[in-house]
Amino acid sequence: MTHDAPLHGRVVVVTGAGGSIGAAAVQGFEERGATVFAVDRDVPQENDRRAGVEYRTLDITDHRAVDDLAVEVVRENGRLDGWINNAGVLVRATALELTPEAWDRTMDVNLKGAFFAAQAAARQMIQAGRGVIVNVASYAGLKARPNCADYASSKAALIHLTSCLAVEWGPLGLRVNAIAPGYVDTPMSAWMRESPEVFAQYMDRTPSRRLGEPLDIAQAMAYLVGDESAYVNGHTLVVDGGISLT
Repeated sequence: MTHDAPLHGRVVVVTGAGGSIGAAAVQGFEERGATVFAVDRDVPQENDRRAGVEYRTLDITDHRAVDDLAVEVVRENGRLDGWINNAGVLVRATALELTPEAWDRTMDVNLKGAFFAAQAAARQMIQAGRGVIVNVASYAGLKARPNCADYASSKAALIHLTSCLAVEWGPLGLRVNAIAPGYVDTPMSAWMRESPEVFAQYMDRTPSRRLGEPLDIAQAMAYLVGDESAYVNGHTLVVDGGISLT
């Protein structure tokens, strides 16, 4: 391991790799020397792919395909060191307008998909006695917000699930942590910019006075997968510019 490539030799899977945060994570892990599997329902076109990154088309709700991917990664590389559960969906609707279909879709991806992906990864990692799983939650899972009851509930459950898995799998050599991003400058938060007044209100409530960048979250992922966090387990790392404090 070198300072320039602290994750050299590690093998990391990133789900939701087609989004802004996922793409930043893929780049960050690849630049740190890891072998990266970038997973999404829609992977980038050939010309937009990073050299050296393995791309896989996969729906996180297809649990058999997720199991097969974890097995494939270990078969091809001999190890699986990190699994980033970054895939997620957000449906903005009031609690009175939210449909059963939207609720189920959110839970299927954000919670059920994350759990069974973690399970698939853990089955492989436990055989080696090591591995790190990082679940991407949200500050909305820590603090109630309007118009996202399904999303916030799924992320709150994911945070608690992270703790449960850390307690159960920690003695087997695994670490399971979560990241709770605040508002990040991605298409998912584009609604904030539709009203300058609304955007200003959120910035006034954010001590750092800015939106997060995908890089902010990617760097937190790299920290949790790396050796610097070797004694961090069952923790939710809040990366939100301080907005959850206000």
